[in-house]
Amino acid sequence: MPLTREACQEYAQELEKLAYKLMELVALSLGLPADKFHGFFKDQTSFIRLNHYPPCPAPHLALGVGRHKDGGALTILAQDDVGGLEVKRKTDGEWIRVNPTPDAYIINVGDIIQVWSNDKYESVEHRVMVNSKRERFSIPFFFNPSHYTMVKPLEELTNEQNPAKYRPYSWGKFITHRKHSNFQKLNVENIQIYHFKISDQ
Repeated sequence: MPLTREACQEYAQELEKLAYKLMELVALSLGLPADKFHGFFKDQTSFIRLNHYPPCPAPHLALGVGRHKDGGALTILAQDDVGGLEVKRKTDGEWIRVNPTPDAYIINVGDIIQVWSNDKYESVEHRVMVNSKRERFSIPFFFNPSHYTMVKPLEELTNEQNPAKYRPYSWGKFITHRKHSNFQKLNVENIQIYHFKISDQ
């Protein structure tokens, strides 16, 4: 399907441009130069995914995607009008439906921005519920840094009063571990950024 491949490549290239602009806004909001994050994405590991969720007659017994946090930097989500995305509210743990907005993207901050910002930004836990009558389509774009990136709080955002809250970790090893678990059941929880959290803070 060469036309589909070309369309996906062109779409991904445009989303990459948008992702860079969003990362510039994140940098500026943290008091950093706009291009602070550009170097991390020189040999990026970004990708898009085409999701299809068939209708399910008993949606309360099934999940489209289980609860999780995105491990990368940013996720740019395009979805149809069916809906199904839910985010977990931090204050009480309630799952809140994210209603689709026509001609708009949903932007998720991922774990990497949480670590880079030393918890000034927070990755949100989310899931996807299926619909009893209608199929759902979505296209997430995952903006991820180079495989060799060591992820750690930025030096500009840490000091004696606000020390680093995470130990450095290899993005390549992190995502490899995550992907490996997609194809086999683990006896332990999948790797999370809190496994690199520095205690006593």
